[in-house]
Amino acid sequence: MKQTKKLFALLLTLALALSLALPTMAAVNWDDFRITKQPQSMTIIHGDSFTLSVEVSLPAEVVDVEYQWYRRFMSGGSTPIAGATAAELHRGSNDSDYPFKMNYNEYYCEITAYEKDAGGKELSSKKLTSGSARVTAKEKEPTFWEKLAGIIFGPFVAFGTGFAMFFMMFVMPFLAAPYLWIKGLFS
Repeated sequence: MKQTKKLFALLLTLALALSLALPTMAAVNWDDFRITKQPQSMTIIHGDSFTLSVEVSLPAEVVDVEYQWYRRFMSGGSTPIAGATAAELHRGSNDSDYPFKMNYNEYYCEITAYEKDAGGKELSSKKLTSGSARVTAKEKEPTFWEKLAGIIFGPFVAFGTGFAMFFMMFVMPFLAAPYLWIKGLFS
């Protein structure tokens, strides 16, 4: 009986020493790690800058989060955007893939959460991928004066000087005649 007590005391001491020596690993509830706000598709004027954002809910045990934004290709693949490692993606005229080669670009974000011990060693991690956001670039709507200039000078540009001569010699006099007739009535 005395030896059993000694053996039991030795095992208890060993178990206590091991429990103090090994890092305690709290189980992360990864169900709490989810995307709470997806990036939203938008339409912009070609040349304007834009911002996309993603928000996540994190478990209490998570100590580090990394973001990486990607641009998706129409052909199917995607590429990481250099330096786009925050919860927000800012793009504008100084970026390499701007202006758009197509009418739109699609973007999404990968978010990785890490559980680490007191020494910074990674214990576990989980990765989520946001939904895609399509950013469509439209040409700026011309002003009234730009439209008028296009109507007046468009035929000259489209058909060259031959049409311009025809327009000035045969069309302009008929357009000017009513103005001159009305002007003559009131002078």
